[in-house]
Amino acid sequence: MAHASSGSGHVVVNPGAPSGGIRAVLSNFDVDSDHLKAEHTAFLSKRVLPLISGKSSRVWLRGEASHTGSAAHNLELSNHRAAKVADYLVSLGYPRSNIVSEGVGDSLAGPRRAENAEARAVSILASALATIPTRPPAPPIPIPVTRPRNTHFKIQALGSISGGLGPAQIDNVYFHIWDVTNSVSGIYHYEGGGFGKGFKLSVSCTLKGPWNDMTTTGPMSVDEFGGAARWTSGGAAFWTWNYLNLMALPRRIATAPRSMSLQTGFTVGLGVGSSVGALILLSAGPFSGP
Repeated sequence: MAHASSGSGHVVVNPGAPSGGIRAVLSNFDVDSDHLKAEHTAFLSKRVLPLISGKSSRVWLRGEASHTGSAAHNLELSNHRAAKVADYLVSLGYPRSNIVSEGVGDSLAGPRRAENAEARAVSILASALATIPTRPPAPPIPIPVTRPRNTHFKIQALGSISGGLGPAQIDNVYFHIWDVTNSVSGIYHYEGGGFGKGFKLSVSCTLKGPWNDMTTTGPMSVDEFGGAARWTSGGAAFWTWNYLNLMALPRRIATAPRSMSLQTGFTVGLGVGSSVGALILLSAGPFSGP
């Protein structure tokens, strides 16, 4: 079915994107149409694809629609619009498995009940993911037998992926703990399960964050932080709160405070949850800084 043209496609870039990524809204789709316009495809091929091609990356798409039409029709149309953007990226060689696509119908169209060019849209966030080391790049260098100890460390969240079905939630988070004084560090993987509530996306991802100061009440080595732990997080984008509680430290030693507040990177998705699991040491060895 032919649709009357609403003119050229609009592209608005949002400056609030993670480092090395891009956020934008592709809008002014024709009324009741999922057809990508030349301005949309040019932006995807020239601005988006070079940032994510050949890298560990993800693309999140959210299709939208105006209020005109039934809620069911608008939801279907918004899904089709997001799918057309996904199809175009795949046609350029980007893996479909790296794309999360959804439609939200007219739920974000605002109070304006008539046709709205900016509501006939697909929002896109594309970003390379932090490199999360699941194993050391070379055989691990053991910490010397003397096991240098300290009470002042730095901890960094290298990245996380959380997903769930209904209220159940699984968290996978990678941490880097650094004893700056003794120039040694450890890479840890946290995996836990619990309950939470996510919105819009069944899978959320947090990118690499900054270094956070960490203090213990007694001297420890960087390879002694493993064991039972609790991870609690909530929020979205740059506005998140995260707490890590290490529950299996050596006797009479704890972090101060016991439940540590950590800054992480940009979070894709929206939700809140808490899980209990284990922090597992993947590798440890000399480290003089990033």
